[in-house]
Amino acid sequence: MMALVKKFGLFYLTTAMTFFFLCAYSLAASAPNFPFLPAMFLPIYLSNAVAMSERETGDPLLGVLPISPGEIMKVKFSLAFILVVVSWLNMALFTALQGLPPAMAANVMKLNTIFGIIGLILAAAFQYGIHFFSWGAFHKVIIGFAAVSGVFGIAFFVGLAKKGLNYPGGFPLIPVLETIPGFALGILVIIAVALYHLAYRRGPWNPRRQYAG
Repeated sequence: MMALVKKFGLFYLTTAMTFFFLCAYSLAASAPNFPFLPAMFLPIYLSNAVAMSERETGDPLLGVLPISPGEIMKVKFSLAFILVVVSWLNMALFTALQGLPPAMAANVMKLNTIFGIIGLILAAAFQYGIHFFSWGAFHKVIIGFAAVSGVFGIAFFVGLAKKGLNYPGGFPLIPVLETIPGFALGILVIIAVALYHLAYRRGPWNPRRQYAG
């Protein structure tokens, strides 16, 4: 099991560190709109991490080791979940360090949480997709998603720059974020975590499912 953690964990650790530095840059930039940017890139980093961790899925050594498909998927689901949690904590830390006004900090944390929820859903969907569909084809789907999301993120960033990075109201999602109550996001987090856990437990790779079948 530890060998699997080391094998796949390297990609997730690299991704987490890259994300950490993006948050650090947001802090160093000292511009009100920069805190919103790391959250936008979380799905991109997550999808890349999932794709890279799958790069060696066809490794023949995995077929001869005493490791079940359930153990492999447990490691993958666990690492993806940890990446989302660590990324959210990074964003929370740097939001606090920004010293933002309370109202703006609340909007930033709402966006952080929303993209954390999206990240969990993507992690489960990508891992299911790679398991059920052609590995090569779905791997390209993930890379394509990351590329399209990256282009969208850059275009969004350019739009913010044109409106003025030092003008918080220039972030177009603020009116939407202000209408979302905090307790509603809390409920969504619980639902997302429960669905993510269910996705792993109900997968065909789960030993209990295999035994029941």
